[in-house]
This record gives sequence, C-alpha cells and structure tokens, in this order.
Amino acid sequence: MKTKPHIPKVAILLNAKLDWGRNIINGILDYAQETGPWKVWLRRDAPNIFHHLPENWEGDGVIARVSTESLAAEMTERGIPYVNVDDNPLPDLPAPSFFTDDKAGTCMAAELFIEKGFRTIAFVGSIQKPTNLRYTLSFKEALTGYDIPCHFFEITPDWSSAQNELRAWLLQLPKPAGLLCLGINGASRIVNQCNELGISVPHDIAILASNDDQIGCHSCFPPLSGIISPTEQIGYRAAAKLHRLMQGEPMKAEAVYIPPPGIVERLSTDTLAVDDPRLIKAMQFIKEHAFEPITMDDILKVVPMSRRSLERRFAAVFKHSPNHEIRRLRMNRAKELLAETDLPMADIAEACGYSSYNYLSHAFRNATGMAPQPTENSFSNPKSTHPDGRAGSAVP
Repeated sequence: MKTKPHIPKVAILLNAKLDWGRNIINGILDYAQETGPWKVWLRRDAPNIFHHLPENWEGDGVIARVSTESLAAEMTERGIPYVNVDDNPLPDLPAPSFFTDDKAGTCMAAELFIEKGFRTIAFVGSIQKPTNLRYTLSFKEALTGYDIPCHFFEITPDWSSAQNELRAWLLQLPKPAGLLCLGINGASRIVNQCNELGISVPHDIAILASNDDQIGCHSCFPPLSGIISPTEQIGYRAAAKLHRLMQGEPMKAEAVYIPPPGIVERLSTDTLAVDDPRLIKAMQFIKEHAFEPITMDDILKVVPMSRRSLERRFAAVFKHSPNHEIRRLRMNRAKELLAETDLPMADIAEACGYSSYNYLSHAFRNATGMAPQPTENSFSNPKSTHPDGRAGSAVP
C-alpha cells in the first residue's frame, strides 16, 4: 500500500488586511499553487497573532515578519525553518530575509527626476527608524552622481505638529522641483498642502511616493505617481526559499534584496522641467518610439536641430545623450520582461527594439556586466553591498 505524500504545513504570519501583507501572501500562494500542495495556515484578524506561532500548531515552515525576539526564539526552539520578510529585522537573525532593494528604488526616483530635467530635487521623509534612515541615505547617494544636492525635510510621526514648517519649506523650495516622499499618506498630504498654497503639481513641484497603492495614490488630486513595491516577488521567492529549507537545506542568515519593478506614473509627475520645446519634443519622441529600431536620424526628422546641437543641448539638460536615453529605456524594459514573463529571449529582444538576441545580449552585458537570463521570477546578480553596509544578493 502506497504511503500518502507528505503535504507541508506552512504558517503565514502576515497581516492580510494591509496591501503590503496581502501582496506578499499572493506571491507565497502563487508559489504554493505551482509546486504544492501546501496546507497553509493564514488568519486575517487579531494583529497580535502575527507575533507568535499559532496555538497547538504543528507545522513544517513559517514565513513571517520576524520582528520580536520571542517569535524568533519560539521557532528556533521548535526547530521550524522560517523566512523573514520584515524590512527591519532583528539583529543577528539566523534565517534568510527578503527585502525591497531601496537602493534600486531610490535610483529609479532620481533617474525619473533627472530625465525630466529637474535641477532642484527634494526628499520628505524620516530618519527615526533604521529602515527610513537607509532609504533617506540611499536617495541622497543616488543624486551624488548627478552633482545635485538633496533638499531634505524631516517629518515626524505627528504630521500636524510640523504643518507650518512644511508649508514654509514648500514655499521657499526652488522651483521647478522634483520631490520624493516616504510613504503614500505623506505624499498625499503634500499634494493637498501644495493645492492650498497655490503651488502647481506637477509643474511647480512634481511629487513621487516611495510606494504605490491604487487607492492611496488616487486619494488626492492630481493622483500620485508611485514606486511599485516588489511585494509579490518577495513572497514568491521567500516561499521558494522556505520550500528548500523544508527539504533539508541548512538555514543560515542571508539577505536577499529585490528591486522594485518600476514606477507607475500618474499626473503628479506628468511634466518636463525644460524650457526648450525642441528638447521636450525629442524626449517625447524617444519615449514613444524607444522600443522600435530608431536612430538619431529619426529623432532629427522631428526636431529642427543639427545633430551636434541636439546632442550637446540634450546632455546639458538631461545629463546624458539621446542614444543613452534610448538604451536606458530598453534596458529597463528588458529587465522588466526578464523578471515578469517567460518570453523567449528572441521575443524579449524584439519587444525592446533589438533586431536580434545577440544585440540585446551585447547591450545587456555593457549595461550590467552579465548576460540576460531569467531565474526564479527574477534575474540574478553577484552579491553587492547596500547603503547600510550589509552584503546580500541583489537583483538589478
């Protein structure tokens, strides 16, 4: 008589009422559906349940925000493998952790503002928590390569106590400006403040939120642009790691950083801080046709300038050449398709504007130092060091 295969019992200690937790859970369940079956323990209520194992639960693995010593100790004592998905983990946690790569996200934000021509860039955030401090430092570091200072306004948990100071700061901020705000709630408050002060969003201040949420970003007008959190990918890869741990892979401390998939642009950043209409037209043409086999000659057909003048003026405003902008957009598209689809390489090359995979591979190696290759819902990258000094696997 055949013995029944063992079905792993997995507890997910995440708050499904929040977008962040719900999206990570979706990623976990996607993996379980593909490789399962798993018997999943999941609750939607009683927030305190996320800080300890379920009562009388006998399981095989856990995915959780391991933010308390008691939860970590409980799992260690019972010998249950677990994976952490809390961005602010306990020190010396002897388990793998999956994080959003804030360095990649802040670089995306900096690139967005630079490509729109902003020479005043600002950040509204907090340095009170380690995760917030790392994010702030990452954004400032992302701007150093462009030789642009970061105007910084520190917020506190009690926004109301700093309303007058924030209003004065927004009024004196040199304009036009690009502004990144930590959190959607804070970003929507700033949009509302600008509306009250007669500051045009996005033409005086273009505002980007550090995360993206359909309801939150549409809770103000104009609606907010936001950086997409890689929460589903975090859940998927955390589940894959837990699966290996449950199969006997030794558990050890490991930090895996996953970059945001991109930015959702809405009206709050729908502008170019450029006075020259020819440059605006050139940039718009590039954005509309970057994934076609366009050349400088195609751009010059729609912009009445000499090649030398366009390249010189474009570089002065956007800090790189038109060809660099085309390559940048194509690389971002290639990374997105590699991470989120199972398309053949030839199809990815064509979708990014390359006539063959060889051209894509050559461009990808020049940009990243490695060949394009899809792996486990993401593409791999050598270990790298992050702004807080931790070393971990990073995905471009």
